[in-house]
Amino acid sequence: MLYSLQQNISKGIIWIVAIFYSYGALIHLMNILGFMGFDWLKAPLKWQLLDVLYLTLDILVAVGFFLKWKIAYICFYIAATSQIILYTVFKTWIIDVPKEFAVSSEQISGLDALVVFHLTTIALITVTLASNHNTKFGIK
Repeated sequence: MLYSLQQNISKGIIWIVAIFYSYGALIHLMNILGFMGFDWLKAPLKWQLLDVLYLTLDILVAVGFFLKWKIAYICFYIAATSQIILYTVFKTWIIDVPKEFAVSSEQISGLDALVVFHLTTIALITVTLASNHNTKFGIK
């Protein structure tokens, strides 16, 4: 019974993270299609490259979590940790753009919130994986 409950909680966490990554993919797609308030083709090249990269990773994570692809976990950790690094260590590089693409204080706060989001999802997925691994091998 406890094992079943743990499995359901683990599945729930993975599905919730997959839904969030689906939303992230949608945001990157909307950026690329020009629905987010700026002309993507005129955006800084670094933003364009990051949109394409994270659209790809977000799709792999979301679809992979739903379909139970092991590669999805690698993509997840790459996406999450690289964004934490980008939005902390390289934050000034990310927001150093031409005037027409100036980043507002609300957008900067959004980057900070994304760091918290990614730290939280890393903790949740790591605990879920460790818990599932321990349960499979009878470790309590």
